[in-house]
Amino acid sequence: MRKTLFGMVLALWGNSGALYAQSQSYEDLRTAAATGDLNAQRTLGEALVSGKDGAPQNTEEGLAMLEATSNTGDIDAKASLGKLLLEGYLVPADPDRGTQLLADAIEAGNVEAQTTLGLALLWGVNREKDPVRANALLEEAAKGGDLLAVRVLGQNLLGGWVFEQDVERGMALLNIAGDAGDPEALVSLGNYYLNRSRASTDPRLALDYFERAADFGDVKGLADYGSALMWSQAGPADAEAYLRRAGEMGVGSAWTTLATGAMYGYLGRNSRSKYDDFAERGTAAGEKQIAVLDAQRQMWGISMRASGPKTLAGLDAAADAGNDVAAHYLISLVRDGNSLNIRKNPDAARAYLERFSKLLTPPEVRQLSFTIDASSTKVVSNFAALAQTYNSQPDLKSVAFGEEIYAANPNFSFFVLQQNMRDSGLYDGDLNGMATPATLRGVYTECRALANPERCNDTVMRADIIGALLAR
Repeated sequence: MRKTLFGMVLALWGNSGALYAQSQSYEDLRTAAATGDLNAQRTLGEALVSGKDGAPQNTEEGLAMLEATSNTGDIDAKASLGKLLLEGYLVPADPDRGTQLLADAIEAGNVEAQTTLGLALLWGVNREKDPVRANALLEEAAKGGDLLAVRVLGQNLLGGWVFEQDVERGMALLNIAGDAGDPEALVSLGNYYLNRSRASTDPRLALDYFERAADFGDVKGLADYGSALMWSQAGPADAEAYLRRAGEMGVGSAWTTLATGAMYGYLGRNSRSKYDDFAERGTAAGEKQIAVLDAQRQMWGISMRASGPKTLAGLDAAADAGNDVAAHYLISLVRDGNSLNIRKNPDAARAYLERFSKLLTPPEVRQLSFTIDASSTKVVSNFAALAQTYNSQPDLKSVAFGEEIYAANPNFSFFVLQQNMRDSGLYDGDLNGMATPATLRGVYTECRALANPERCNDTVMRADIIGALLAR
């Protein structure tokens, strides 16, 4: 049984296999596997499927080797093969067989199998969500020494995402994982102190956790810290320094943040003159969002003459080159217009959706198609049928989708909220899609039950609030 940092990024292999591979070359693994060494066979099979540890990717051979090793009764091989088949990231998914293999490994005491199945049930990965069983599995795996289970439990308890919030225990678990060398746990702790309510933030403690994570090579927290400094305008020079450090250590999104800040003047004197350098670095790092920033500069005339046609042409070219982020933004932009130089045109948006649908996931296509329908529906008497369609597709609901619906048709968004609030007894007015005082009072009451309820105090007519309420 291996007690390891298995799956620290949820897609990697068991640590003992990785250590085994590091101690032997690919050729040595081949030789050892041929002699019947089960550890070598399992490790080689994992490496062939993933194409890691110096092995050429050969999914068919790797799966066959894992199958053969699993059939000898090797519990670790069952755990690895079960993970592959359940998650379906590297091979075609077979959730039923994957779950059975994991169950066999769990019965034999494999903690990694407990974590794998626990995570699948927690997030609904090719299985129905089952938070109660997920919690039980993760608790057992954590007791068995699996740091991924410790960290995930800690994150969920601290954030109250799936399990009931327990800040004290969540922090304790994350500190255990962080002290044992899990940098993601340290980043989670840092972000807690960086982002909790204004009255209780502790940026210095947040930075301490982020620096500890950076010592392990994870600088995502430093990027978060630099971003917070930049947007709060608390220290443009320090913000740029932390973001540059993160970008130079491989966090591509740091260059996008810097480019955004430069474009909007958040990096001190001569801020906008820095845009081209950051955008170039972001593009080199594969940051697809840079194409959207370029479009926004062109659309609003930031450091150049504003032009709607050039904006659309740039996004079209980026999408045509395979940029799915640009395609999504283009469809949404044309669906809604910008009240300046790009007119609202749902028909054109649908044409773009058909043209670039292959760049998007099937759920994204369905979501965008629905928002275009919402954008085209203006008569209140037609809102009920549209709402029924929305409520019949719970698998599509998310905060981001809710925000898109709100952008496409604010009145329809309020109609859905009025329906929901009427059912819960918070609203007894007309279903008219209007932000009436009675409607806003009900929305405020519902908003107070969301995370970060202090954001409700200014106005509830915010995309993040309406999106979160529509997603429920």
